[in-house]
Amino acid sequence: MIELIPTDADQVIGLRIRGRIETSDFDEVVGLLDEKFKRHEKLRIYAEIESIGGMSLKAFFKDIQYSLRNFRRFDKEAVVSDKGWLKAFVSVADKLFPTIEARHFSFEEKEQALEWIRS
Repeated sequence: MIELIPTDADQVIGLRIRGRIETSDFDEVVGLLDEKFKRHEKLRIYAEIESIGGMSLKAFFKDIQYSLRNFRRFDKEAVVSDKGWLKAFVSVADKLFPTIEARHFSFEEKEQALEWIRS
């Protein structure tokens, strides 16, 4: 499930991820992204990841297609999680996609993450 988190910065999309991600979750996020791309050349992602219970196959393929078409339209991503493997993944992703600055924060650092993603 993906829950949208309101942010006070229009170019920042706030997400909370818990459990399995379905196509309907992905479609809701894409709708919001597409709407915000009408107002902003670049967007930023703030994601609180509490747990990941997988992703439906259809949502996975939609995610890959959307990401490949639009990854240059994002400039920052803050991932908030207490999962060690996500910290390592964010570090690798930061190097693989030099056009997107990605950083990992713990849940205790949520306020720092929000401050960083807005700046």
